[in-house]
Amino acid sequence: MRRMIVALSTVLAVGMGGTMAMAAATEGLQAPAGEITIEGKKPARFNHQTHMLLEGVTCGHCHHDAERQPLSEEAIGAMANTKQLACVSCHNQDFANEKLRKVKDAFHGRCKECHKTGVGEIKGPTKCKACHLKKKK
Repeated sequence: MRRMIVALSTVLAVGMGGTMAMAAATEGLQAPAGEITIEGKKPARFNHQTHMLLEGVTCGHCHHDAERQPLSEEAIGAMANTKQLACVSCHNQDFANEKLRKVKDAFHGRCKECHKTGVGEIKGPTKCKACHLKKKK
């Protein structure tokens, strides 16, 4: 546990430079600063900053074009608005691959695999409750 805390602290310290560079590269368009909630039957939370601080993780790990090629920070920065980056802008009832029409399936495919394999020596949580929130009644 202590080793993981030290590793995460190091990654956070080193990653700050990468975040600053990414901010400069994308000029006006910035990743959400705080935690966002992906609404749905089982809402999930996601924090861009936590992920961007990991060395080797870029916006293109999640945000890609129609051919599944990573979008560069420059391409993202050139977009008129962030609505184009929302998974549902492509992953919807019109998406060619019916197995990835639901945002849930796209997230589970991308996020769960990355959390299992990790980035460097750091792996993400794989238990449902780590990302999913209890739905308010």
